[in-house]
Amino acid sequence: MSTVTGTVAAQSVIDVSEDETEAGPSMTFAERQGNAIQKLSMEYQCVACTDCQPRTHMVTAKCGHRYCANCAKGLFMRSTKDETYFPPKCCKQPIPLAFVERHMNADEIAIFQLATIEYETKKRTYCSNLSCGSFIPPDRIEAGSQRATCSRCGTETCSSCLNRYHQNSECPDDGALRETLNLAKEMGWQICQTCNRVVQLRSGCNHMTCICKAEFCYVCGVDWKNCDCPPADIDRIEERAEEIVERDAPQGMLAHERRDRLDQVFAQLQDAHECEHSRRFQRVFDSKPRRGFRCELCDARHHKYILQCRRCYVNVCEDCRRNRI
Repeated sequence: MSTVTGTVAAQSVIDVSEDETEAGPSMTFAERQGNAIQKLSMEYQCVACTDCQPRTHMVTAKCGHRYCANCAKGLFMRSTKDETYFPPKCCKQPIPLAFVERHMNADEIAIFQLATIEYETKKRTYCSNLSCGSFIPPDRIEAGSQRATCSRCGTETCSSCLNRYHQNSECPDDGALRETLNLAKEMGWQICQTCNRVVQLRSGCNHMTCICKAEFCYVCGVDWKNCDCPPADIDRIEERAEEIVERDAPQGMLAHERRDRLDQVFAQLQDAHECEHSRRFQRVFDSKPRRGFRCELCDARHHKYILQCRRCYVNVCEDCRRNRI
């Protein structure tokens, strides 16, 4: 079976399974064919762009949300440039490539497959040529010499120190990296032991989830739930509670009302400091359209409404709610 045929079959199963069937008298072949054509001609609304498209131009995620072909493909291609969208998902459920690839060309599929290899590689090597910086797959790295050859520009990189390849010599001292690590230590930042990214915790619990999906303790850097550090910092929770009350306070809020609200939010955050946003979000509409809302995940501003988690009060846009969280 070809790739395209297999994809259509998989998509058809998902779509048909959602249709309600009713018992009734048997139909002729012509009647069944007419019903099938009628179903295919029906239009559905895309959950992302809200445009209506025929059934054949739609992709149905596992959660039941429907995307038009352009939005589904756009989500997959966006994930190749922004790791926070990987794997492409809706309502926390991954969307298989098989559901979307019939709407993608060969180059787009190849780009997504390469990004998949990159994101699933724990210790990544990137081209040391600053004008290139392409990801070098593991199969382009010589096991014995640690020589990584970029397929794009041909530059050879040491997969150990990530600088230019140096034959038969120890890795040179990286002064810039050393200064960055010293600064991180002085500022109390933490370093992901999987991808070596420097991360800063502004608010919330000490459970960190890096872009590379590694989970660790912000206090000591050890894999999450493998240390005796406190799960959260009370001072950070209090700062977050003050930020939320200040953000959402209605105009003319009295001092005692603010104190009561602050106590309420603080208590809620103590209970939900490791919120997984499993409950339904509520829509919060803006009484001052010019001000708008800021999505706390992508920083985009929205002037109509924002989605707010009922447990931890985080504000997110529709896009991040479906595809990022």
